[in-house]
Amino acid sequence: MVDDDIIPEGYGYKPSPSAYINHMGKVYHRRSQNERGEEIVSAAIRIEDHHVNSWGLAHGSLIAGMAEIGCAGTAYVEGGPPVVAVDMSIQFIGAPKLGELLEVHGWTTKRTRSLVFTQCRAESDGKIVFTATSVQKVIGA
Repeated sequence: MVDDDIIPEGYGYKPSPSAYINHMGKVYHRRSQNERGEEIVSAAIRIEDHHVNSWGLAHGSLIAGMAEIGCAGTAYVEGGPPVVAVDMSIQFIGAPKLGELLEVHGWTTKRTRSLVFTQCRAESDGKIVFTATSVQKVIGA
């Protein structure tokens, strides 16, 4: 068992309104800006026993879930309508191990009235884990 009660530096935590995300574990969040002043929305999760496969590496389904969180997080505007993925492409590059912190950083590449095009990149222990792109549909638009 991994002690995930320590909030990673720079992140905050509050339970998600999504029961599924809460079931994954504690997903930490932060918002920042890159050197060009663009907003970066980050999420992080500590890899626990229930996240790993038979080889002790984070399961692909957890990685895919974090890619969706990374892409959707940047598409959602606080207090605005919900967004859902209508298309996503994930490039699996590596997998974090038990106890490591998986950090996902997402950004918006284009926003229209009804669609948001996003990207994210994830690292763990200084190594890239995945990249992803998505198209998010703004519900009600």
